[in-house]
Amino acid sequence: MLRLSFPLILFLIASCGGPGERIKDTESSRPSPTPTPSEREISGTFKVSGSFTNDSDPYDGILTIAPQGDIYSFRWTISRGSRIGVGVQIGNATAASFAAPGGGKDCGVVLYKVAADGTLEGRLAMWGNYNVGTEKATRIEGRGFAGKYEVSGSYAHPYKGTLTITKDGSGYIFDWELDGPEADDPSRVAFGTWHGSYAAASFGGRPCSFAMYDIQSNGNLDGRWGGQKAVTFGTETASRQ
Repeated sequence: MLRLSFPLILFLIASCGGPGERIKDTESSRPSPTPTPSEREISGTFKVSGSFTNDSDPYDGILTIAPQGDIYSFRWTISRGSRIGVGVQIGNATAASFAAPGGGKDCGVVLYKVAADGTLEGRLAMWGNYNVGTEKATRIEGRGFAGKYEVSGSYAHPYKGTLTITKDGSGYIFDWELDGPEADDPSRVAFGTWHGSYAAASFGGRPCSFAMYDIQSNGNLDGRWGGQKAVTFGTETASRQ
């Protein structure tokens, strides 16, 4: 589903191993992200429990979050198999894009803080790169969260363009049209969610799903997850061990 030609692609790292191997091989040597004073610590090991849509197919297992440069690696080992992801944090929220081991090389995630005037201030990350990008989106059409935004950001290079957000099932489609000499096809499409003061989406096509969590005062995580394969969401809680 992704139509990606964005400065993000310039930072994909070539490797003979899969994304899971690249994360495993490098995370121990990467410095920890530097949180702002308002951000709670999220790295550690968590006991997770969750379910698919409408509380169907419950599962449990372990989630490990580890610092990787300016971003985080997410690793789920659950009763339904393993998943590996890359994530970012803003304030009391964190979000990750994840896939089955070896299947997430094009996946990325964007997490926004939604201001009172509707402006979106975001951070984004991509598999294979350990830097964080930034993006600001100012609404120019529509009311509420859905609408059209003027965007500017930086990830490898500065960029500008527009972002259109439309409702789709229980979530939202994010469709960027970006300017820039690097772009052969200056668009990308993502699917995500909006909840209170935060929104998040994953891009990279159908193999890429996302999870967005509220970070509780005790360090636990309360989240919802989904992807482009469906337009509904599952839920997950993660208790710090």
